[in-house]
Amino acid sequence: MFAGPNLYDYVICPNAGSHLVMLSNMPFHLPRCAKKFPSANLARCPYNSTHLYTIDDIFEHVIQCPSFISGSGSEEKKELKETVEDWDAEPPVPTYNPNIHCEANPIIRSLHGATRSARQAFRERERKRIMDLNNFP
Repeated sequence: MFAGPNLYDYVICPNAGSHLVMLSNMPFHLPRCAKKFPSANLARCPYNSTHLYTIDDIFEHVIQCPSFISGSGSEEKKELKETVEDWDAEPPVPTYNPNIHCEANPIIRSLHGATRSARQAFRERERKRIMDLNNFP
């Protein structure tokens, strides 16, 4: 049996007090509602985009925001780990050249953008190359 949304899952929109929005839909509702009510002049919390407060209250909220992820509320610096990877060094294997691969295997190729005589000469070379690869007489 499906239990519908609970009354506690709804919150009041900060832009318009008459809007009752599900908490899960709040990130989608806020940008649309802000376009309809541009005079609200609300500031967005840097830690949670669904927290909107007046300019006077935003500074207090940022200090006490529950979405701020830190153990004691003080800013902790994360240590960067030193890596031994050198991205400027050449790779240990040669790069892939598709022309060399196609010439060594019986793959049918075509030539685009050339003159008619160049295409005919290319097709003749391709016939000879494939015959040699397949060891035909």
